Amino acid sequence: DFGRVYPPVISIGILSFGAQNVVPTLLQYLNYDPLKTRQAILIGSLLPLILYTIWEAVFLGLIDASNVDGSKMEVMSVLGQVGGPIVTDLVEVFSLCAIGSSMAGGSVL
Repeated sequence: DFGRVYPPVISIGILSFGAQNVVPTLLQYLNYDPLKTRQAILIGSLLPLILYTIWEAVFLGLIDASNVDGSKMEVMSVLGQVGGPIVTDLVEVFSLCAIGSSMAGGSVL
C-alpha cells in the first residue's frame, strides 16, 4: 500500500537533492518560523529538481546517442554543434550557476 509510506517518504526524497546541514542555519535565519522554513526547504529543494529535469530533457532531446562514444568533452562538442552558439552559451551559464549555487549552499554554514 503506497499510500501508507508516501507522506513520510516524500520529505526524504526532497531533502536528498539538497544539503541537509543548512536546515538549522536556515531556521535561525528565518527567526525560527517553522512555516517559512518548510517553504524555503521545499522551494529550495524543488528548484534544483525542476532545473535538473529540464536539463536532462533538453540534453537527451538534442543529442543522438549514436553520435557520442561516451566522452564528456565529445558530448559537449556534439551539443554545441546541434544547438549552435546559443545552446553553448546556455550550457556555460547553467554550469556556472550550478557551481555558484553549490558554493552558496556550503557557505551558509
